[in-house]
Amino acid sequence: MYGSIELGGTKIRCGIFDDGGKLLTEDRIKTADPYDNVEEIVEFFKDSDIKSIGIGAFGPIDVDKNSKTYGSILATPKRLWRNFDLLGELKKKLDLPMGLTTDVGASGIGEYELGAAKEKTSSLYLTIGTGIGGSYIQNGKLLEGYSHPEMGHFELPKEDGDDFEGVCDYHKNCFEGLCSGPAIEKRAGEKGENLDISDKAFAITAKYIAKGLYTYTAILRPHIIIIGGGVCNKEGMIDKIREEFDKIKGDYLVLPDSKEYIVFPELGNEAGLIGGYVLAKEIARD
Repeated sequence: MYGSIELGGTKIRCGIFDDGGKLLTEDRIKTADPYDNVEEIVEFFKDSDIKSIGIGAFGPIDVDKNSKTYGSILATPKRLWRNFDLLGELKKKLDLPMGLTTDVGASGIGEYELGAAKEKTSSLYLTIGTGIGGSYIQNGKLLEGYSHPEMGHFELPKEDGDDFEGVCDYHKNCFEGLCSGPAIEKRAGEKGENLDISDKAFAITAKYIAKGLYTYTAILRPHIIIIGGGVCNKEGMIDKIREEFDKIKGDYLVLPDSKEYIVFPELGNEAGLIGGYVLAKEIARD
């Protein structure tokens, strides 16, 4: 059996899977004080016969195994969790092999191995919601360099006549600053869930998301792009994004039909927990 932890900003999911990937049991914990949360996580796993644990956590986190702070959550907006040694504190209480990546990294792993990208060599996974994060997998390996990618924070060229100032505190007109849920709300003066899909805020956001996807496509050339999160889940939004993407790409890049190329997660909200299971199996083998 294998353990999986999906550490989110509001809740923590812990699961135990059998060797074949069936979820046997799980628990949900409210994200609060990190030391208290670690105790609750340990309580869930301590009497189980698991071989290893895979963890997907909100970030930014230190994923460099040669770093002194490997396994720590870094400059997160959640103040109590800043510079918290998540991996170290768990290993003090659970003597098990553990692997750690970002929450979007774990979701990307889940979709690559058992979801929408299971027959692909490479895949890009993006969550577009309160924030924007992503992961890229090539030949089964997550893309990481000095640290994990920050896929929501590259600058996007503004549309002519658009004087909207993005919502990102650091970069304003970055992908997250222009396309996240809070950006739609600030632009429209209303939460996206309360707006009709025909609202102009969705129209311009779809254009910006398409620009972002084209940028990723030109640089990484993934076999598939998987997009989730509240913004993309708005009924009709993915169709707008595909339409704008087709306008941008033209005939220069040879790509599959956008309905096959830009898709929803096949595993839905289970991608992160399943990705933790896959990571745990890899850690156990190593």
